[in-house]
Amino acid sequence: MPIQKLIIHSLEKEQHTRNVTPLISEDTIEVEDDAILEFCNNLIDAYKNDSKISNSKFKENSLFKKDYDSFYWGNQNFVESTSNMMAKMELVLGNVTAAKGGKFAFIQESRDSNNFFYVFLIRDVTGGQIKYSKSKKKYILNSIEYADTNNLAMAVRVNNGIYEDQKSELRKNYLSFTYSGIKQNEVSGYFSDWVGADDIHKNSEYATDLRKAISIIGDFDEDEFAGSVTEKLQSVIGFAESNKDDIINIYSLSEYLYGRENRNLVRNTLEKNNLIFTERFPLISSSKNSFKSISAKVNNITLRFPRHYYDDEIVDVSDGIVTIRDRGLADKVMRDLNSQQE
Repeated sequence: MPIQKLIIHSLEKEQHTRNVTPLISEDTIEVEDDAILEFCNNLIDAYKNDSKISNSKFKENSLFKKDYDSFYWGNQNFVESTSNMMAKMELVLGNVTAAKGGKFAFIQESRDSNNFFYVFLIRDVTGGQIKYSKSKKKYILNSIEYADTNNLAMAVRVNNGIYEDQKSELRKNYLSFTYSGIKQNEVSGYFSDWVGADDIHKNSEYATDLRKAISIIGDFDEDEFAGSVTEKLQSVIGFAESNKDDIINIYSLSEYLYGRENRNLVRNTLEKNNLIFTERFPLISSSKNSFKSISAKVNNITLRFPRHYYDDEIVDVSDGIVTIRDRGLADKVMRDLNSQQE
């Protein structure tokens, strides 16, 4: 079963006050009931389908990370670690008068041979479907319509498969945020302060991994959107320059390159391959060049050529050998060699 664990805690707080009222569950919610599974899957689907998402990693002094590590390495169980996380969030929340509280749903999911740890902040749940049971000392769900995912205020996911790879550069990518209806700078406020999210990545990094994703998608052959990787990469520049400030929206770009039914193709490819991404970023001038050409410098040899030279087999790479089929270049090299011998 993909959903392994679920627990809900709450921190009730009104705006413009410092008073926080915690209500902490002492046990998990059983996840065998279809209605409970639907609740979990609805929240996870809201995360997957949220267009507003950024990713990052933990700061070393993260409050959240210490309790997460204790759970991940087996020093605390799920209930203990999430309760300790709430105790730290209570302190953070009490110091931000403009912030509101809410219910925090913690979910552990196993999917595609990997584990994911989610925290969802839910607000304004109507009808009281999420209720605290004094006898059971935990939150319970009373019906199939317990939460409107439109009221999902914030969420964070830890990708354990990347997180446990201590030596891999991909570790920079294990922490991701959604911020439904919330401005990104607000997400980098008290919620990410609690999680201890490091700086959002540079625009050049988003461009680099976007380029990788388009290359992974490969040549495309569906109807009027057919085109080679090189053509798609060059189209990115035109798309950016058609927008104010050269803004790339990965969903609009995906639709532009691959059609409306493939609006999520770029994001899904980025996420599946552990590449960094955000919903919107400007394509800066230095990044544009990488969509136009291939550039490499190794052992004092510098090579730079338009991408279509590879498609046209003017430049070929095979068995560790680079072959350049260009009579003008060959003649120039020979002239320079001969001039040095005279």
